Amino acid sequence: MIAFRHGRLLTAKAAKTNKLRQGESDGRVIIPHQVGLMHQAITDLSGNTLFELRLRQAILAAQHDVKQVGLLLIDIDATDNFPIQDSALAKEFSEKIWIRLRAVLRDSDTIVRMDDGELAVLLPSVAGTEDVIFVARKVLSKLEEPLLLEGLKFDVRPRIGIALFPEHSSNADNLVHRADIALAAAKRTRNKYVLYAHEQNNAPRAVLHMSELRRAIVADQLFLLYQPKIDLKNGLIAGLEVLTRWQHPELGLIPPDEFIPVAERTGLIIPLTLWVLHQSLLQCRAWNDMGIDIGIAVNLSMWNLEAQELPDQIAGLTKSIGMPADKLELEITESAIMGDPQRTMRTLTLIRDLGVRFTIDDFGTGYSSLAHLRKLPVTGMKIDKSFVQNMESDRDNAVIVRSIIDLGHNLGLKVTAEGVETQEAKDMLVGFECDEAQGYYYSYPIPAHEIAQLFRKPPLGPTDCSLAAASFSTITNGRNETTRDPQAALQRP
Repeated sequence: MIAFRHGRLLTAKAAKTNKLRQGESDGRVIIPHQVGLMHQAITDLSGNTLFELRLRQAILAAQHDVKQVGLLLIDIDATDNFPIQDSALAKEFSEKIWIRLRAVLRDSDTIVRMDDGELAVLLPSVAGTEDVIFVARKVLSKLEEPLLLEGLKFDVRPRIGIALFPEHSSNADNLVHRADIALAAAKRTRNKYVLYAHEQNNAPRAVLHMSELRRAIVADQLFLLYQPKIDLKNGLIAGLEVLTRWQHPELGLIPPDEFIPVAERTGLIIPLTLWVLHQSLLQCRAWNDMGIDIGIAVNLSMWNLEAQELPDQIAGLTKSIGMPADKLELEITESAIMGDPQRTMRTLTLIRDLGVRFTIDDFGTGYSSLAHLRKLPVTGMKIDKSFVQNMESDRDNAVIVRSIIDLGHNLGLKVTAEGVETQEAKDMLVGFECDEAQGYYYSYPIPAHEIAQLFRKPPLGPTDCSLAAASFSTITNGRNETTRDPQAALQRP
């Protein structure tokens, strides 16, 4: 028998001895999916790395012995009435799941709880597809038996994704990924198990996992784009919003609305935000060294604001990089502010005292009160694009946009309109005396080197706004010409 405990593989004898000494092994805790996040912190995060090492060893051995390796990725869920706050019950649940798995697997098979809470089973020697499916069915049959815990009966709903070496991949990382694709297909189709097939790569994107995102942060799979904010009085670039993208080695370009929720749900939003802050401040410093005097705006989530160390981290970054704090603007949503107003106020005040500016993002979509808004140490607000994008044809939205602009000015705030896509929208915002605008009408998010090129361009001639060196749009002889690169058009947020 092989067990996993705090990043170490234990032999059957060692695992048995450890259990006799300590009663139950914490490292063998396997819990239903919804309980997994609560207990993630108690598990050593080397689980994935260790399992991948074992998988590579099995593949290497199989190459010499001309045999196949099977991989099962198991997602275990309990009934909706499972008491997720009862850690003792969750531990008992885990122990029984472990015992059931060991009852149907060989001593040579390895079980590891992966970083995102799923179970991986390595079958180092299988005869082929029929053999690995036979094992999967045995596992399902055993796991699906109702569990009795403290006199209560709970149903268990396992799903399994299956991949085979060398049929599906000869690479350990790819094999895990393809088992994950198969598991996602099983969840999507409500099948109990799915064997990977190459055509599944064309199915909707597999569920992204914590381990993949962590790897992306350290493996340079993430990159930054910058979208200009334009001063509506003179047409110059007033600042740049920093936008994060993920270039996955197999899934391609992943938009933030797919991976940011994963980051927030798993706690990786903290290191992800610090990475974005560090990289964007370095880029801002590079621009300033080139004589380009511009500031950047980075989005913060509710989880960032709850981190007490955030003010010290920002102070350390600006000092080490050598950037004035007033070049950094942080965008926060109304919902993030209202999560814990007192703690948020303390955090915002500490960061504000460093010289950093704050803007309320997506204003109009949250539930902040006017009285609370007046107390916040913010200098600006951004009107949510849902109000701006169709205000030319929607009178109600136009009234809302104008009212928000008036409200912001009465509070002494700079107002930026997001989602500006047409000349008509821009003209209306100018008439409403909005301060800044941002959107595809001016520029898609573009790489850092293209931002530098924009600042090097000479003045572009007469327009309805006195556009200068950093202008984006020229209206000449009734034609609207844009400076945005065709490649950038493919990089919409």
